[in-house]
Amino acid sequence: MERNASASVLDLGDGVFCLEFHAKMNAIDPDIVTMVTKAVDRAERDGVALVIGNDGADAFCAGANLFGLLMALGQENIKIIDQMVVDFQNAFLRTRYARVPVVAAPFGLTLGGGAEVVLGCQTVRAAAELYVGCVEVGVGLIPAGGGCMEMAARASARASDDPQFDILSLVRGPFLALATARVSASAEDARDIGYLRQGDSTSMARETLIADAKQIALGLARAGYRPPPPRRIRVMGEGGQATLRQALINLLGAHQITAHDAVVSGHLARALSGGSVPAGATVSEQHILDLEREGFLSLCGEPKTRDRIQHMLQKGKPLRN
Repeated sequence: MERNASASVLDLGDGVFCLEFHAKMNAIDPDIVTMVTKAVDRAERDGVALVIGNDGADAFCAGANLFGLLMALGQENIKIIDQMVVDFQNAFLRTRYARVPVVAAPFGLTLGGGAEVVLGCQTVRAAAELYVGCVEVGVGLIPAGGGCMEMAARASARASDDPQFDILSLVRGPFLALATARVSASAEDARDIGYLRQGDSTSMARETLIADAKQIALGLARAGYRPPPPRRIRVMGEGGQATLRQALINLLGAHQITAHDAVVSGHLARALSGGSVPAGATVSEQHILDLEREGFLSLCGEPKTRDRIQHMLQKGKPLRN
């Protein structure tokens, strides 16, 4: 068994390994990110599949370790933060493109980086009681562990082949979900929002979740699992981004959002739209990951974002500044 301060790799038998978080509230930190890569390596080398989940905790993952982020911000160490984001994105891609099936088994609170861990897995077996959401805007940031990229890719996959098809119609929902930090009320609600796919399944009993996920992982392995090819993502481009930004200006004018909300969601619009490209252009996954990272790092330099992070750590609730 491999273990560090925040996560362990366990052997579930039959060639299936389990990555278990055990940090405080299972918040994502560098130790967890390191162990994600080690767990995939171990499953590929010595087994047939990997499950990400645990039995004993109250939360699958309550987000990123904000204290560690605030400490790095206090030291003006953007280089360390940049590396943390890159490492998390690479872990996200490692689970998605593993040579063995990786099945996420989320339950309860699955927020921020925890939601991105789920989005990064090809298959999900979720507890029926699931409160999942990318809630980064609450602390003045955007999802930067692959969350924006995956939402854009899922929207692209639903678009028709018609060159005139309006991608914005498919991105508007995910944009609003991320911009309002919407959290699902259940696994079925998560499917409606887009955090779970139609093919993802649920367990009514939390006690059987890991066992159920193991059986799905074994089934995929026995069926001759192959990782998916890298995706090209069709995006709404500058035109769609401009439309979303105008909507933010309208909301600001109606006093429904704050000025900093508009700044944060502007970065969100840029990442989801594919940035400075024409409507209907196709881009690589890495292109959107880079936009996510740039937006995240830019927001780390905003004093109001730092105030939001500090307030969340001290009060446990978002600051509307």
